[in-house]
Amino acid sequence: MMTKVRGWGRPDARVATLSLWLGVATVAAHALRIRTVGLPTAPDAVPLAILLVAFALTEGFAVHVRVRRGGHAMSLSEIPMVLGLLSVDPTLLLCVRLIGGVVGLSVLRRQRGVKLGFNIALLGAQTTAAAVLLRALAGPVLPSGPKEWLYVLIAMLLSDVIAAVLVTAVIALHDDPSEWRRLPSALQGLPLVAITTSIGLISALAIERDARAIALLAIVSAVTYRAYRAFVHQSQGHQQVEELYAFTRALDGPLDTRGVARIVLEQARDQLRAERAELIVPDADGAHVRLRMHGANIFDIGTAEALPETAWWQPARAGSPVLVAKGSRVIGSIEDGIAVPVPLNDGESGVLLVADSLPDIPTFGEQHVRLFQALANHASLSLTKARLLDDLRREVAQKEHLANYDPLTGLPNRQRFQALTDRLRSAGTPVAVLLMDLDRFKDVNDALGHDVGDQLLRLVGERLQERLGDRGTVARFGGDEFAVLLPNIRTREVAIAVGDDLGAAMEQPIPIGHLRLNARCSIGIALAPEHGHDAKTLIQRADVAMYVAKTTHTGVRVYTSDDDRNSPRRLAMVADLREAIQRHDLVVVFQPKLSTATGAVVGAEALARWHHPVHGFVPPDEFIPLAEHSGLIRPLTLHVLEVSLRRCAAWRRAGHDMHVAVNLSPNSLQESDLPDIVARLLGQAGVPASALTLEITESSIMADPTGALVILDRLHALGVKLAIDDFGTGYSSLGRLRELPIHEVKIDRSFVQRIAVDHRDRAVVRSAVQLGHALDLMVVAEGVEDEETLHHLRQEGCNLVQGFYISKPLPADEFANWLSARVGVA
Repeated sequence: MMTKVRGWGRPDARVATLSLWLGVATVAAHALRIRTVGLPTAPDAVPLAILLVAFALTEGFAVHVRVRRGGHAMSLSEIPMVLGLLSVDPTLLLCVRLIGGVVGLSVLRRQRGVKLGFNIALLGAQTTAAAVLLRALAGPVLPSGPKEWLYVLIAMLLSDVIAAVLVTAVIALHDDPSEWRRLPSALQGLPLVAITTSIGLISALAIERDARAIALLAIVSAVTYRAYRAFVHQSQGHQQVEELYAFTRALDGPLDTRGVARIVLEQARDQLRAERAELIVPDADGAHVRLRMHGANIFDIGTAEALPETAWWQPARAGSPVLVAKGSRVIGSIEDGIAVPVPLNDGESGVLLVADSLPDIPTFGEQHVRLFQALANHASLSLTKARLLDDLRREVAQKEHLANYDPLTGLPNRQRFQALTDRLRSAGTPVAVLLMDLDRFKDVNDALGHDVGDQLLRLVGERLQERLGDRGTVARFGGDEFAVLLPNIRTREVAIAVGDDLGAAMEQPIPIGHLRLNARCSIGIALAPEHGHDAKTLIQRADVAMYVAKTTHTGVRVYTSDDDRNSPRRLAMVADLREAIQRHDLVVVFQPKLSTATGAVVGAEALARWHHPVHGFVPPDEFIPLAEHSGLIRPLTLHVLEVSLRRCAAWRRAGHDMHVAVNLSPNSLQESDLPDIVARLLGQAGVPASALTLEITESSIMADPTGALVILDRLHALGVKLAIDDFGTGYSSLGRLRELPIHEVKIDRSFVQRIAVDHRDRAVVRSAVQLGHALDLMVVAEGVEDEETLHHLRQEGCNLVQGFYISKPLPADEFANWLSARVGVA
């Protein structure tokens, strides 16, 4: 039996080199023999002719055994080889076998090029190896009887092993280095070698007794060939089933899309006997990714928004399999091919294709299409699952990124910064925490708008990262507050030097468009373990130092205990505020809103007031920030909201068709359950949603426009009215105002109080009123403190007014009495 390489792609120089060396080794071995024993004697021409014909036939009619993609072609050449070894000079045997091999391989099997060259070189090497092994075992003169038979059998088996190793080597060189793992499969024909060698030995004995036994040999050889071919066909059918099972099992794991693609492409190429396989799938952005396997590697052909309409495989995208046989006229560089659809999730479809069948099959046929469709069905399920897993992984990664990184600058956020700090402290690493705040950043937002402010923050983050380099980590906590973590800082002098360096970097103007902005900052420093052992303490103390640096204009300051002298009072106030909210000691007062057109009171704004038992009246400007920073703003807001709705219900029962307005803090728009709570409180109070106005500031929306818009849309769907408070003090482009589901805007008192004496404030108010009306919004003015101001607002067309001229904020009972006693005042 002879094993030879079964299929090739393009010629390869390494294979040609190996073939050349095999030829050189064969010629050298026989040249050495001729030099030692002389030229062979003239043989009988008839036996040589018979051997030549036998070699041609056995090489021309081989049984193909698949070994993954490489495979082998197995013949019955051992029979004439045994006859030749026992009766012909080795050099003559080589010549006869090479001539017969050339005829069988080139004429009957139509091999050409590098493939034919290697197989001829392999024939020579195997013939020479068999002769050398036999002479090495038996000596110059062959013994007769069982010893002779054993030596011949061993020589044939070893020469076939050598041939299998060479075939595996050439497949590894040409196609796939991993072919060596499949060498045991390449040796699966050794039992046939033993059988055919035995047949050859029996035939030699029979011919020696009677030359006419050659006829019987021909019959036995034909029967053996047919039987073995049937056996191989059946076993490879079972092997194909096993490969399909192994294919489905390999796809069961948690693979990503590329992992599934590799398995699918490998199986498609191997089982369909193709030179290359290709998978075309749509990606998440609507483009198409093309993956091609050739050799042992997957190549990205590229990503394209549109695929070529003239491609031969295009019908497969519409759901119809495509079969192109050899000789068909197709556009492209393929000889033959199959393409089948691969349905994916969301109604999308990919394409799986193979092209250029290997020489052991004439061309692709219908049976290959059915097999390919079975593979594609498995691939479809696995690719769908893999794509879903990829989406899930991306979503998890995105959520994890959002949870740990600032969306505006891409820097670590407070949570990530604290985790990094605590991790270093857990390892005993000394660190310095620098907290910095941009000076007069609010002026940039107010004067140039939030878009410019956001761009400034991004550029500040980039400059800090560039200046700091690998010395530490830059983070953004929110607003204009940045933080820096410096590991292995043991002295305050080093920390101050870094702070001065970063402060100097911020002194350089930052270009934004045609503007050049300054971003001077105040920096506070806390060091561990001197000022604290955990992230929370270090950040808090760096914050205290930063506040002192800002108020004293010192630029950089290291925390000292003297900086924290106000903390006990602040902590005590927070504790008292928590207790006051729990006991409902905060008073809700109401300031009426007047219609400029009718003079009627149409609503009231609810305001919280706190009278501390020790410190007396605490201004809202003091206790509201305390509530926001300590997490008490939620219960405070809910308390005001509940009291306001209960009082509004009482007014309406008394015949006053009025609304009530409640202020929301910026934090409220980050609470996803706010609309549900508002709906519940409205139901409990029996107040229609249209009677409640929620006032929000521009800055609270701009902090997180996307998240705030979701909450505002849900409130709007309830029927609640929404108002922009302090209108004009922030940045409100027409585009952003138009997108918000608001009903009114409220002009800040800073513009209203001087409209009677300042034409610039009057122009601002006039523009605000016109802008509001252009957007179909009600316009409210606060801070009306005299008749002249009210007169100007009425002339400008302002819809509603409030202020001390109408009434100061009143406790609930006083407001009810004032409302009952009021007669239409204009």
